[in-house]
Amino acid sequence: MAPPRRPASRDRILEAASAEFAARGFAAAGVDRIARRARVNKAMIYYHFDNKLALYTAILREVYLPVGDRVVSIAACHVSARAKLDGVVEALVEATGEHPLFLPILMRELAEGGRHLGQDTLQLMGRIFGVVSGIIAEGVDQGEFVPMHPALAYFSLLGPLVMFRMSAPVRERMTKLGIAQLPDVDRNMLVNHLQATARRMLARSTDVD
Repeated sequence: MAPPRRPASRDRILEAASAEFAARGFAAAGVDRIARRARVNKAMIYYHFDNKLALYTAILREVYLPVGDRVVSIAACHVSARAKLDGVVEALVEATGEHPLFLPILMRELAEGGRHLGQDTLQLMGRIFGVVSGIIAEGVDQGEFVPMHPALAYFSLLGPLVMFRMSAPVRERMTKLGIAQLPDVDRNMLVNHLQATARRMLARSTDVD
């Protein structure tokens, strides 16, 4: 039996709120502007979400929950730790590509110390970190990876992806102005590059491809 369809108004609210939070951050985001962008009245927003924080949390959950489910599934596969790491990198590239407003929201939130991240959101974030750390530990046990501090390894995986995605408007302007040629790349090129970078970072000195 197919799951019930979500109301179209809820999806419009989530889309409009994502744009508002990405542009202004949580504190400056206005529910009135979200309602106008979503073509609903404020009462409809509060019908679907208890308050602005609940709406914000729902947007983050829309990204963190499915990507977390995917990396858990990848970690459960009967393949090498290197193959699992490749799968995680691909999952992160796809998630950030499918939700282009997510990273601007997250960067604003991190700049404010993460004070609008509730325990449920932190648990979803922590689940991904835990899975990736487990894959790296598995690779160390298998002799595929060198030991590395889990937080340093995790954010070294994320950092290049975040910077590349977030720098897109600047790269585009520099290219148009003739300052530097920094064209965008397609999805496969980005995945392959980040996978190779992750492998080199964690590979034993005698096993770098």
